[in-house]
Amino acid sequence: MRNILISIVAVLVAGVGWWGIYALTDMVLPAEPGALAFFYALLFLALTATFAPPAAYLNRRFAPEAVVRDPLRFLRHAAWGALCLSSWTWLQMHRALNVGFALIIAMMFVALEVLIVRMRTGAPE
Repeated sequence: MRNILISIVAVLVAGVGWWGIYALTDMVLPAEPGALAFFYALLFLALTATFAPPAAYLNRRFAPEAVVRDPLRFLRHAAWGALCLSSWTWLQMHRALNVGFALIIAMMFVALEVLIVRMRTGAPE
């Protein structure tokens, strides 16, 4: 029941986020104050909510013992993915995104996740 509730809430929040991006890009010019910040906030919200159900499924499927220890782990994974794609979007808007930057940013988030997991489990180096 909890998984169904999480999926329903995630779909609703994703719908609100994507509709907000559509409405923002349709009605507001990019030069207006706060438009870009609001765009990135909505993009992060929409991507996080979009990634949450698949992340929850993959965590339950491939790491059930980790889900028992940290039941909201999937939300952190969804946020990492959304933050990565949002940063790629920001770099692309400034015409600075390339394969090297994309890989470095992705590897930074993987390294942060490994650090968090090691700190929580107390695993030796």
